[in-house]
Amino acid sequence: MLLQISTLLIAHVYVVAAWKTYTVPHTDGQDDTPGLLAALDNYTTDSTILFKKGVKYNIFTPITFPVLNNVEIRFEGNLSYPTDIPAIQAIVGSPSCRAFLVTGTTSSHPVSQTAELTDIARFSFKGGNNVTLRGTTDPNWGWIDAHGQAWWNTRNQLNRPHGFAFSKINGGVIRDMKLWKPIAWNFGTAGSNNIHAFNNRIFALSENPDKAFPFNT
Repeated sequence: MLLQISTLLIAHVYVVAAWKTYTVPHTDGQDDTPGLLAALDNYTTDSTILFKKGVKYNIFTPITFPVLNNVEIRFEGNLSYPTDIPAIQAIVGSPSCRAFLVTGTTSSHPVSQTAELTDIARFSFKGGNNVTLRGTTDPNWGWIDAHGQAWWNTRNQLNRPHGFAFSKINGGVIRDMKLWKPIAWNFGTAGSNNIHAFNNRIFALSENPDKAFPFNT
């Protein structure tokens, strides 16, 4: 009996130890995407990828995640997209993104599951199982700032970046996410199954309502 209990305890310790956490590094004034991309291949299974509370990250270039299994991405710090509109439009207008647009993305034409999403979304997923996007209930942290106000003020609809292409995920959770003034669509789940989304907040109130107009007209 004692041997059986010891075996169970050892197994339990092994499972706990097998889970890994990667805290995304940050350098003031620099793009934090390369640091994350350099480490991603080591955290594709049984892992937490953490944007740390108290840190203001710069996501200046898009992030494409490899296939993930049992991975949670935690947004506890604040994230900022770039503010250079022409530079963003150049990325979204790249050849891979144009291929995506040709396949159709309107409400009446579903997105092709083979379309390239890397450039049109800030965060893109190639697929996976049991993947979680988790924000925080802290009112001051966990915000993702897209700086959409500048786009709204100029009524600019050309080559707008989307937020998350949560594609080809089997069994996923999107919870407690907080998006501040997004430029275009927020969460796309094309080709995904069994996705649970709850307690997410999207703040899209314009400071200049006289300049606001529906983007889909």
